[in-house]
Amino acid sequence: MPGTVLEFTPSLKGAAERRSNMLKLARQALEEDRIIPFYQPKIDLRTGRVMGWEALLRIRSLNNEILPPSEIAAAFLDSEIAVQLTDRMFARVFSDLADWQAAGINPGRIAVNVSAADFRQNALADRLQSHPNVAGQSLSAIDIEVTETVLIGQLGPEVSRMLRELRTLGVMVALDDFGTGYASLTHLQEFPVDVIKIDRSFIERIDASDPKATAVIDAVLQMAKRLGMQTVAEGIETVEQARYLRARGCSIGQGYLFDRPLPAADVPRTLSAQSKGQWEFLRLHRP
Repeated sequence: MPGTVLEFTPSLKGAAERRSNMLKLARQALEEDRIIPFYQPKIDLRTGRVMGWEALLRIRSLNNEILPPSEIAAAFLDSEIAVQLTDRMFARVFSDLADWQAAGINPGRIAVNVSAADFRQNALADRLQSHPNVAGQSLSAIDIEVTETVLIGQLGPEVSRMLRELRTLGVMVALDDFGTGYASLTHLQEFPVDVIKIDRSFIERIDASDPKATAVIDAVLQMAKRLGMQTVAEGIETVEQARYLRARGCSIGQGYLFDRPLPAADVPRTLSAQSKGQWEFLRLHRP
């Protein structure tokens, strides 16, 4: 800020070095094609069936270790690199979709995260549409997930226009981490949102019978129902959490109770195991 003096400290130097290392790792991973999606199933809590997946960014290290996105957190705040990461994820997801469909497998809808940087480019729909065109697929197989901060930023009107344009192509829009930011009911009315994702910070407090957390969950579920929106609960880890959410009308669950994020090669096997009734969580749905 103008007129502000900051004393340089070792902690500032360390933060600058960490950011530089993250950006370097992200650039190298992009150049060497080591950005890959892992897939976590999204479960219909009424039937116990897989109804889709979320594609989560992972980095394959030089020694073949799978690293989480936190290793390149600074890259998502860099406008140029963030857009490249989104493009790489879309290209990979549609390549995987083509492989699964060639094998006669229908995985359902795939959710992909889109960053604020993506909305700073006016031709977002055209850019994203180029990826399914290359793979002979359709953008209508995709949900895009955006955070509340995308909706409330200075680009609000442009974001709304781009989201509506994507919806005309069959894309569904999910509002991620709902309840942790500053989006209001006004934003839900103004922006084309199809799905609300309840943040895991609320879900994990169900087991503790935290009345504030459960009150927020109940309110969100009722609001979404009246607005005609789907609801996804993130971070479900216990049977009790799944039962609570299902009893209150939550549409979809996602979390370690059902499965951890999987490489693309494991998705067909997971769907096959479900069809044979081998998934442990299916016991939730028995009388």
